Amino acid sequence: MSSSKGISPHATLFTHSYARATALGSTDPQASATAMSSHYLPNLTSFTLGTTTTVSTPAEAAKGTLLHLQKLIKAGVGADIRLIRVAVKEISEFSAAVFVTWELVVDDNPISDGGAEGKGGKGKAKGWRWRNCYGYRRMEGQGVDGGVKEGFEYIVSDEEVGELVKRVPKYFEM
Repeated sequence: MSSSKGISPHATLFTHSYARATALGSTDPQASATAMSSHYLPNLTSFTLGTTTTVSTPAEAAKGTLLHLQKLIKAGVGADIRLIRVAVKEISEFSAAVFVTWELVVDDNPISDGGAEGKGGKGKAKGWRWRNCYGYRRMEGQGVDGGVKEGFEYIVSDEEVGELVKRVPKYFEM
């Protein structure tokens, strides 16, 4: 959990900002993709089930994120993604590993309100939860006008993608 000193409070606040950007996906995928990508540092590296991808720029990240959100909508599960839990592990005074539990809510029926996790009836997927790990970095004096530069420099999304393909097996063919 977050401590009141060091990098943890910054990482926690930043992650909540990212969650607000992610939440836009259910109503405005384009705005969500743009806002989410603004939280990524240049050369963000994604690690997923043994595959490594580097995203060079925020524009490239926004394009890929928008495609992902559009595919979720096309698959019939939607893009109503909600933050459930944040846990921060400080690595140094400048970096932290941030573990985020997310929930994809289908048909406005969150798991916490009694919705079923996993497959629903008639072939329709129901909501589910997963945990990602984000590498957060904060650099004083390196931002605009000598301010703070902060963001995620890596993401480990094995659970996200693994759980997604269990429920939408043809996701990568869409």
